[in-house]
Amino acid sequence: MIFASSGYLVLIAVLAFSGIGKLRHLSVFGGQVADYRLIPDKLTRPAAAAVALTETGCAVLLALPWTRRAGAITAIALFALFLTAMSLAWARGRRVACGCFGGTGDLDTVGPPAVLRTALLCAIAVGALLTSAGSQPVASLPVRYLLGFLMLILVFLLAETTRLLTGWRPEPARSHR
Repeated sequence: MIFASSGYLVLIAVLAFSGIGKLRHLSVFGGQVADYRLIPDKLTRPAAAAVALTETGCAVLLALPWTRRAGAITAIALFALFLTAMSLAWARGRRVACGCFGGTGDLDTVGPPAVLRTALLCAIAVGALLTSAGSQPVASLPVRYLLGFLMLILVFLLAETTRLLTGWRPEPARSHR
């Protein structure tokens, strides 16, 4: 229960940061979406805008207690979409920017670390959904913030450990256009 209630905080932070970053650099993120080559070129900019707005809106839904379940469901759908797109790109051998945090200074190219990071965030969203909406958190807010922060660090540490164990190098993503 305490981890799931802290999971909301992780999801809010990640989705707000990611969505706002993508909105600020929408043309760059649109190019990253296009590099996946999963949708027609004329739809990449509207799709990029839809993803960025959905991520930002999802963070707002998760922040409000009475809409958290809807936010968790939306987060699960987003992470499932991201996992599908990344898995297809990876299976096709495409070295594209994962687009995880959109815009400039992208964290990674599609590969084991990005896929694991996204899968862990999806698992956190599932845990958040399974928490009953009306129940009171067991721990105080500072404890939940601390646990949320530690969960976030753990997600990124596990992704980096995967990078080390697999030898995955974050080579610059290439546009395949």
